[in-house]
Amino acid sequence: MDNNPFSQSAKPQEGGVARRRSTRIEFVTTVLLSGKDATGTPFREYTQTATVNLHGCKLRTSYKIVVGMLVNLECPKAGTSGKGVCIRVWDPTPGIAGHEIAVQLIKPQNLWGVINPPPDWEIVAKSMVQGRTPQTERGLPAPSVPIMATATIPAPRVAVSAPPAVPAAPPVAPAREPVVTGPTTDQRIAELERRATRLVESVLDIMRGQAEELTRNSLEEFRQQIDALIQDSEIRMRQGLMQAYEESASSLLNLKTEIMDQINSRGAQILRAADDGLRSKLATPLAAGEKADPVKPPEPVTKK
Repeated sequence: MDNNPFSQSAKPQEGGVARRRSTRIEFVTTVLLSGKDATGTPFREYTQTATVNLHGCKLRTSYKIVVGMLVNLECPKAGTSGKGVCIRVWDPTPGIAGHEIAVQLIKPQNLWGVINPPPDWEIVAKSMVQGRTPQTERGLPAPSVPIMATATIPAPRVAVSAPPAVPAAPPVAPAREPVVTGPTTDQRIAELERRATRLVESVLDIMRGQAEELTRNSLEEFRQQIDALIQDSEIRMRQGLMQAYEESASSLLNLKTEIMDQINSRGAQILRAADDGLRSKLATPLAAGEKADPVKPPEPVTKK
């Protein structure tokens, strides 16, 4: 911002009137920082200042605050409070918690309770109370001596015996150009608050839109990943079922073959056992008959 109180040098405004600034000093005091962070979440945090001046301070915070956001500052030790706008954010330092920000007070004041402030603080405060110095119209220097009328003033006539005559009216100086005065301090503060609020709302709207877009993209990517996983699972399941079916069919065929082999082998054994039993049963009566009726040898045939 152009009115950054932490700038090293102040640039002159139009008309040659330099902007009022206050000396920055190193001063550590506890302050209560509150407001809404970059996500719109309310926060309250006790922290400490590093440097201060009449227009703002530099402090450390652990919350995400972006440039243009409106914050509240309270100094418990001094019993003062005020509103400010974040005008700068420093990157976090490795190994140190939080990051530093610069806050510009909407209404410059000794909010920090500095007992012996620099002399220019009082001068700046008084100049702010008195208001802005009137400026002449751009390009026309203010005259050092007012322009008087060129007409002469008639001298009054005085008679000895008569009362003095009423003197003539004094010459009227030409009308000056109307002095254009700026808005009052309260009006400037109200306008700054409105601008800060609009800026914060616009930043939040942008961040909400980005968050919604990121959420939509993440959900779409997640849905695509889920669909891909489902398709891959279906393919793997079909492949597994086909492999299981083929293995089951092969196992059943092998089992059928083994059972048929066992049945054939058992049937052959049963047939052989039945055949052997039948043969042995038939052989026993035959042997007994042969013992009861022995076969006589044939008689020799005699030749005549």
